[in-house]
Parts: sequence; structure tokens; C-alpha cells
Amino acid sequence: MVKPGTTRIKAILPLPLYWKGRGDKRRQLLLSTNTWLPMHYTQRNNIKQNYHEIVREWCEQLPKFKTLRPEYTIHFKNKRKKDVDNYTTPLHKFLMDAMVEHGVIKDDNYEYVTGFSSDFGGVGDENYAVVELVGEYED
Repeated sequence: MVKPGTTRIKAILPLPLYWKGRGDKRRQLLLSTNTWLPMHYTQRNNIKQNYHEIVREWCEQLPKFKTLRPEYTIHFKNKRKKDVDNYTTPLHKFLMDAMVEHGVIKDDNYEYVTGFSSDFGGVGDENYAVVELVGEYED
């Protein structure tokens, strides 16, 4: 049961990607914590800003939340075993920063983002996350 003033919003969003290689060998790869942390800070920031642009329109349609608890279900397009947390971490960080930037939440500290969860959703044709935002919205 959902309390009054509480909402659940669900969306399908792409997982963050980055480019690797040069020329004919250049390819797009899924961003994980293991690939993101050792990157130069300017490359990390560029990847984050690109993801903000991808989710901008969706963020602008969201209500303003007092508190928020995102639930992520991660889907991969190949059967190679992956650590779900490594792919959830950049997604969560980028998405919360985008929500602060667009005024959906005031800050992404524990006072406003009370936690999050991540699950493996299966293997399919694309890499994506089902994001469910559960939270108390502002009046």
C-alpha cells in the first residue's frame, strides 16, 4: 500500500556507456565501477554529462520529491556473468546528480535519498535498467 503523498514512478533507462579505442577499433562499452574509477576526471565528467543529457527530458517531467528510494533492475544483452553492483553504482550516481541538477530532489544525501536497491532482471536484446522511484513528493 502506498501512503498518501507517496508515489511510484517507473521508467526504462539506458545504462551509462563510454567509448574506447581509436579509429576502426573504436567501440562503445558499458560503464562499470571498475572502468569508471581509474579514468581521468575529465573523461569521467564527460561521461556523466552525456548521461545527464540522455535523462534530461525524463527528469524534467518528474515531480519534486521530499524523499526518494530508487529501485534498479538491471538487464544485460549478453550472457556473460557480471557483477550487478558494478553497473548499478555509476547509474545511481549519474541519475541522482541529474535529479539534483533538474530540481527533482534538493540534494542526493541520505536525508533525501534514503537508500536504493538493485536486482538482476535477466538477459535480453539490450542493456537497460528498469528504474522505479519510490518516494514522498512535495505538495
